[in-house]
Amino acid sequence: MSIKPNKIERFKAKLQPYLFLPEIAALDLENLNEEQRFYLRNFGIYNHKLSPDAFMLRLRICAGRVSLSQLGTIASLAKEHSLRIIITARAQIELHGMNAGNILGIREKLEESGINTWQTLTDNFRNIVTDLFDGQGNMSEIETYPLIKEMEALFLKNPDYIGTLPRKFNTAICGSRLSSHSFFSNDLYFALAEKNGVLGFNLYLGGKNSEMAEDADIFVPPQEVVSLFEAVAKTYIKHGLRETRSKTRLFHLLQQTGIEKFKMYMQHFYSRDFQSAGTYLGKKTPPRKITELRDGSYAFCYRSGFGEIGADELGKICEYATINRLSVRLGIDQNLYLLGLKNRTSPFQNKKGSSCITVCAGSRYCSLALFDMKKEAAELPLKRLEKLNVTLGYSGCLKGCGRHQHVDIGLVGLRTGSFGPTQKSVRLFLGGEYTNGKKTARLILMAVPLHGLWDFIGTILDEFEQSGYKDFEQFSKEILNHFSADFLALWFLAKLHTGKKVLLERYLYESSTHCLEKEKAAIETAFNEPALWSDRGVPFHEGIHYLGQILWNQDKKSQKQEAE
Repeated sequence: MSIKPNKIERFKAKLQPYLFLPEIAALDLENLNEEQRFYLRNFGIYNHKLSPDAFMLRLRICAGRVSLSQLGTIASLAKEHSLRIIITARAQIELHGMNAGNILGIREKLEESGINTWQTLTDNFRNIVTDLFDGQGNMSEIETYPLIKEMEALFLKNPDYIGTLPRKFNTAICGSRLSSHSFFSNDLYFALAEKNGVLGFNLYLGGKNSEMAEDADIFVPPQEVVSLFEAVAKTYIKHGLRETRSKTRLFHLLQQTGIEKFKMYMQHFYSRDFQSAGTYLGKKTPPRKITELRDGSYAFCYRSGFGEIGADELGKICEYATINRLSVRLGIDQNLYLLGLKNRTSPFQNKKGSSCITVCAGSRYCSLALFDMKKEAAELPLKRLEKLNVTLGYSGCLKGCGRHQHVDIGLVGLRTGSFGPTQKSVRLFLGGEYTNGKKTARLILMAVPLHGLWDFIGTILDEFEQSGYKDFEQFSKEILNHFSADFLALWFLAKLHTGKKVLLERYLYESSTHCLEKEKAAIETAFNEPALWSDRGVPFHEGIHYLGQILWNQDKKSQKQEAE
């Protein structure tokens, strides 16, 4: 049976993306069609039909390492053209606010300064990420930056790889025993491991924002990383799915072939036998304002506004780093890090933002987001989340750019009329076991209105804090994930409604098998409200709806106030 390629693949068949480069200068940028927009994205230029007058440039910042001169150029151009600067969750920079008249000139000036925008969008190998303190942290065993540069050299500006992948491809490599970030959402992840006394990496494949990468049972010595990366790349290009656009990531190919068959395909591009996996060495450490480095100097986390940073602000950072001979790195937490401080002090005060929260671009920067996530993120209980080291991901849509399923608490924006007039709300996810790539966070509630979000998250944090656990991920593993999603939704709604101080741990072993009858008994014992465990409809859904209306229905509250 012949497979009909999707529309984007038909564009590629018509003209190889690399060959579009000479045509860019002659384009009518005020009247782009879908095909032209696709080709432009291969060179880092983004424009969407819903916002045809607005252009964005995405800058490739290899491993998050950027020189001060380059950072100064970015700040200068942003100030000159009144551009908005975003640090992304792949340790890159986006420049927003350009138009058809200045986009190409700005891109040219960036290229002249050695700042690269190639292959940062659409069906390409995206920025390769690593640990913040790669090569300089106290627990950094293998410096991965040289390996990243070698991997990048394989595909960057190479016609065979420009836009030729079935879909985007995210790569991570971590050579540190401790990291404040998880990398299992990547299509390919080289994770620090040890085998027979030798340090190297275990290979994980097929991660994405809604899935954990799968253990490929392959140990990779450092000297083989680049060769194995190339083998995966060529296998994906040759065998990747190209029919339904929504099912073209590496994850979907692995679902079809299975990991063993994919490894067999890889063997055609890899001359050595695979070694079985070693012992995974990665462990989690909470983010810190100040981190001591291997050489005795310190790194300072300069928080952006959930990825946003002003041109003047960036210029001051560059000036200070230059005077004090510091280096600057971008983190996948959307913050900047100043490395090389002589003591534990910095003239910059931590403000806004958070080192525990990842937020997507939001509606001010992305036409797919339903509202301004960055603005709404500022209304979360930030101090408490940070005090408890609870990670949170906030996405504007189900594409998941906020990585909402690879965190402790995940939020996805939506609009709903479930609680009165149509209003901003979120889907709420809980329980990710992400440090070791075991489990993504589960959908717990389909809709929580923003006006009720602070209290609902506060109820979850109360349960965690009172449980005695110090790590929310461990709390999820040993408590939350032994209960069904609907039970957890009803449990937290009932606690919020009644104010009762009951704890889940009491019912852990009674409900450890997700047995409906045992979970019903737990709700009945804890709250003694028959409406919460009614047998009508899907289990617990009626109780969830009942409490949601009591807590959050604006129409009912207005009617009650009028009656009073």
